[in-house]
Amino acid sequence: MTILRRIGAVIAGMIVAVLIVLASEGIGHKIYPPPPDMGTDMAKVKAFVATLPLSVLLIVLTGWLIATFAGTWLAARIAGTPIPGYVVGALLLCGGIANAFMIPQPVWFSIASFVIYIGATWVGARAGAPARVAYA
Repeated sequence: MTILRRIGAVIAGMIVAVLIVLASEGIGHKIYPPPPDMGTDMAKVKAFVATLPLSVLLIVLTGWLIATFAGTWLAARIAGTPIPGYVVGALLLCGGIANAFMIPQPVWFSIASFVIYIGATWVGARAGAPARVAYA
């Protein structure tokens, strides 16, 4: 049962994280809408991202921070151990690395996102896991 609980914790953490990421990116699109003809044409996506103002980039980073913390916290809370939280964080970091390679972004943005993924994972997974009591 423990392994199923941990797998479920990772799935729940990823669902929460993805929903928060989608919401934050949706807010960014409301503030700075993409061109209607952009679709999935990567050349147009890259051109659009290059024009994003700092405020939108900061909204996206904030969303990623909240998503990473919430997803890792939830996974650790459900499982009762930080390990599933670390798994969620590792998956989000892999997604962030893939995103950085697929869509050119400012170097500072990539560095900030990696720091966010690693830092929020560490904090969220540890905060979500129950405190260990030391017996003397």
